[in-house]
Amino acid sequence: PVDLGYCECEGRRVPRQGRRAGLLSAAAALLLGNVPAPARAVSPYKLASELDLGLLKGRIRTCPGNVNPNCVSTSSLSDAYQSPWKTPEQTDMNEACQLIKEVVLGLSPDASLEAFSAVSEEDPERGKYLQFQVPGRFGLDKVEFLVRPDDLSRNWEGDTPGLLVFYRSIAGSVKYIYPIQQPLSDFGEQKKRMQQVR
Repeated sequence: PVDLGYCECEGRRVPRQGRRAGLLSAAAALLLGNVPAPARAVSPYKLASELDLGLLKGRIRTCPGNVNPNCVSTSSLSDAYQSPWKTPEQTDMNEACQLIKEVVLGLSPDASLEAFSAVSEEDPERGKYLQFQVPGRFGLDKVEFLVRPDDLSRNWEGDTPGLLVFYRSIAGSVKYIYPIQQPLSDFGEQKKRMQQVR
């Protein structure tokens, strides 16, 4: 049998170019039911309103810089990156979490703790996750923390023992300049907030 959609070219099977091959592949797709789904246009407004919260594979999420530039995170690889913090050596995990709660809730009377849980139910000392809702310039912002032990022994000069505190602070909503869909800046509010917490 001759395969009309392919030809032999220098000992290899190569897709045939042209109208006939396109028609044959379209007919085959219709007959076999392999019709691709139509592409959806996703607006940046919709993407900005859908915040992914919580840990991703046991880590704090990055900032979605393409739709929400009002964010800082210890997991970002862009300008939104902030370095994690170290607690004093003698601070235990519960004490560090309690201190974070007190400071964040003390920033505003309208701030609230939305989630507080262990990273792993089997091993609660693996880390603790905290999520807060804090009033911001454009609505309610989300602030997340991951407190966990420093498992690496790097033996770097100046490296001190203690727990690591990873975080992300992100604007809960984004305002855009019409018609160019340029997000408005919160003038560094997320970074300033995390400096106050520290």
